Amino acid sequence: MKFYIILIFSLLNFSVNSQNLGLENKDSVLFGQYLPDLEITASSDDFVKKWNRTKFYVKSVYDYSKICSAMLTTFEDSLNKIEGNYSRKKYLSSCNKILKKEFGNEIKEMSVKRGIYLMKMIYRSTGLTTYEIIQKYRGGGTAFWFQALCLVNGQDLKREYDPENDDLLMERAIGLIDSGKMTYYKRIPLTDEARKALKQNRREKKRKKKK
Repeated sequence: MKFYIILIFSLLNFSVNSQNLGLENKDSVLFGQYLPDLEITASSDDFVKKWNRTKFYVKSVYDYSKICSAMLTTFEDSLNKIEGNYSRKKYLSSCNKILKKEFGNEIKEMSVKRGIYLMKMIYRSTGLTTYEIIQKYRGGGTAFWFQALCLVNGQDLKREYDPENDDLLMERAIGLIDSGKMTYYKRIPLTDEARKALKQNRREKKRKKKK
């Protein structure tokens, strides 16, 4: 779907770093909206900066990830009930239009770093890598071609979310938001489809907790 192609192309751009936080220009103003609110202490300045950066990026895409993941899960549930290639393609086309209506150019205008965080957080929620999503919605050939492009530029569409190692700080930041201990950049859903998907997602979480 074009939504994911936009995300992939965002990975192929060059990033421009700001002063000492290593933030891209697109993110510098947004970063100013947040207080440091450090929950840890560390003797290493580099580690503290990394933790601050991680919190910032998680905060900035948290709601996008939640909305997009809920919509994708809803789409997948409906798609599994549809028989026939024509009907499935028609449904996927409508899904693409819904995503474009919900997100417009917001995703396209995201910085490279925010796009990477968003894709990782979508994987965390859906269990699908970007490669798997493209393979399913656009075919194996397209997925292979985009993977080749991204590997040349130092990215990997098959990269998974690793909460115990590479993405440990990200998992910690997400946990702080989930527990209400850290604020984040709010993004209100714009479409009825997004609102319904979020509502369905909340019901499903409540149902799982009762088990």
